[in-house]
Amino acid sequence: MVDITLLLTRTYFPTKQGAKVGKKYIEWLKNNPPDNTIEKTVCIGVSSTEEGDTFVIGIGQIMKGKEQEVLERITRQTLFMASEVEGLRSKSEIILDFTEAYKIIGMDAPDV
Repeated sequence: MVDITLLLTRTYFPTKQGAKVGKKYIEWLKNNPPDNTIEKTVCIGVSSTEEGDTFVIGIGQIMKGKEQEVLERITRQTLFMASEVEGLRSKSEIILDFTEAYKIIGMDAPDV
């Protein structure tokens, strides 16, 4: 088993805001290029909700010990995007790897 800590980000916005979201994301990337020393993008997927909003899911691999930096970066990105995109909603979560999760409960992870 490969132990990796993940960043899971879910973003929702009205579909009519799609072009604005796309432009804001490109603007964000120009000033904040990806930093693979703290997080690597695993995938970004786009779908729609039953309500007709656009739904974007992002999954990233967080490098060991870089959780704080990743949370700060994704919070800045969300604030940047939401400041000009009406109706944008986002939730980010850190999903601990198996070994780290066991450490939290004071145990060593079993070999599986």
